Amino acid sequence: MRSKTIFRKNIFQSCLVMLLLLGTLFSLAGCADDEEKAQLASYHWETVAVSQEEFRIPENYMNKDELYLFVSRDILDSHYDLSKVTLGDKRIKLVDSSFNLPGPGFKALFLVGKFDLKDKPASDDLKVPGLNKTGNVAIAYKKR
Repeated sequence: MRSKTIFRKNIFQSCLVMLLLLGTLFSLAGCADDEEKAQLASYHWETVAVSQEEFRIPENYMNKDELYLFVSRDILDSHYDLSKVTLGDKRIKLVDSSFNLPGPGFKALFLVGKFDLKDKPASDDLKVPGLNKTGNVAIAYKKR
């Protein structure tokens, strides 16, 4: 009888140790997100609102190495297919981020993707098929 009690106690302690280790791993993963978010927040972001399905990117934006796409919560909640967004012949590279910027009208705009402009696209037309609300999408670049 005593050996069963000791066995149960060891299993219980092992489970507690595993839960503690899992909690530590999740905590560390959250810290990595916080560090990424802090790094992104350290930049000054220059943004321009995208006002229509086909939008010509300003020339000074096209001289950057990367452009970032931000969208509002209602677009995220609508499950809009962001993979359809293109800049010239380049498809957007989607990013998983919780970083956001204050948008017009106190609306938060969330970082969802970026374009690598080291190899310039064929044109400077951003295409966001089905965009129907102004101020819900913005294109940005970061500067220190």
